[in-house]
Amino acid sequence: MPMSPVRVRLQFTDALGAGQSFDVADGDVCGRDPAVNLLFDHPTVSRRHAQFAIVDTEVDVLDLGSANGTFVNGKPLDQRPYRLSDGDQLRLGHLQLRVIIDPAEDATAPAPESRDPHLLRTTQHGGVQMEPQLLMARIAQRRMVSDPPPQFEDYDIGQLIVPALGVGGDFIHWAVANDGRQAVVMGEVSGKGVAAGIYMAFVSGLLFEIIPHCGSAEEILRRMNRALRRVIEPGLSVTASAVLIDSRRHIVELGCAGHPPGLVKLVGGKVVDLGIESGRALGREAEPAIGLLARHMAAGEVLMVSTDKVEEAQNPAGQKLGHARVIEVLSEASGATDAARRLHSTIREFVSSARQQDDLTLVTIERIC
Repeated sequence: MPMSPVRVRLQFTDALGAGQSFDVADGDVCGRDPAVNLLFDHPTVSRRHAQFAIVDTEVDVLDLGSANGTFVNGKPLDQRPYRLSDGDQLRLGHLQLRVIIDPAEDATAPAPESRDPHLLRTTQHGGVQMEPQLLMARIAQRRMVSDPPPQFEDYDIGQLIVPALGVGGDFIHWAVANDGRQAVVMGEVSGKGVAAGIYMAFVSGLLFEIIPHCGSAEEILRRMNRALRRVIEPGLSVTASAVLIDSRRHIVELGCAGHPPGLVKLVGGKVVDLGIESGRALGREAEPAIGLLARHMAAGEVLMVSTDKVEEAQNPAGQKLGHARVIEVLSEASGATDAARRLHSTIREFVSSARQQDDLTLVTIERIC
C-alpha cells in the first residue's frame, strides 16, 4: 500500500515546554481503550473518543460520541467529519493537542508495519522514544515540581525545569521556613527517567515535611541527607541547593550540596560567581560537606542557581553550552523572569535537533526595589 503524501501528527506540549508527538494513520482511533491505535490515558478522554481519516492530503477527524467532546480551535464538533488543517488546536475532553500536517519525507516508501495497539510509542524532540503511559506520569510529576513560584513583595522569580525524558529526577520545591522566610530547594537525582523520577517524588514528599520545621539552608539539606541515607540505592545521590529569602532585610541564605556555586547579576550588569563552595552530594555520606553563604541583595540584582546540566547542554556536534554563554545570557536579561525565558530559548536553540541528555533546572531571583 503506498504511503500517504502527508505525514500527520498530534503534538502534546506540557507546561515545562517539552513536547511529544504521535503519528496518525488513516483509520486510527484515539481514546483510553487499550485496543485503540492512539492510546491517551487521560481521565477526560473517552475509551473510543475520535477517529481520523486521511485521503491524499485531506485529513478529517470524527467524534465518536465522546462524553466530554472533541473540539477544534475551541469549536465543539458534532458527529460529522471535520476537515483539519496544519496548526489546528485539537482538544479531546481536556487534553490539548496540536495538529501537524507535513509533506511525507518519501511518498513512495512502503507503509509502516502495523503498530501494536497495546503499546503505542511516541516521539519526542531529538528522536527519543518512550511509552505513552509516561504521559500521565509526566503530568503527575509536573504538579509536584513545577507549580508557579510564589509572589512576594519586592521580588520577581523565574524558574525552568525541563526533563530529558518523559519523567525526570529534577525538582523545585517552594515553601515557608519556620522563621517565616520564603524557601526554595532545587535539586537533581543522579540518573534519568523513571528511576530518577521515583526518588524525585520521595524527595518532594520529604520537603513538604522538612522545610516548615527548619530555620536554615544547612538544616534543610542535612535533614534531606539523613532521610535519603535510609532509602537511596548504592551509587545514586542527590545534589541540591537550598535558598532562604528574607524579603524584609533583603538577605538570601544559600546552602549548596553538590551544585554549581550560582551566579549573581550585579546592578551594573556584570555577572559574577557567588564564590560559595559546591559541597558534596546528599545520600552518600553521613555528614557531607555543605557550602554556605549569606548575601545582601541590592535592588536590581538577579541571583541564579542551577544544576550543572544547564551549562552542559550539548548541540548536535557534541559541543557544550558552557559557563561563558550562560553568563552572557544572564547579563543581557532584564530581570529574573526574562533570564529564565532567555536561558530556555537559548538552550532549545543550541541543542536544536540533538537529543537532550539531561534534565535542565534553574531558579532566578530578582530584588526589584
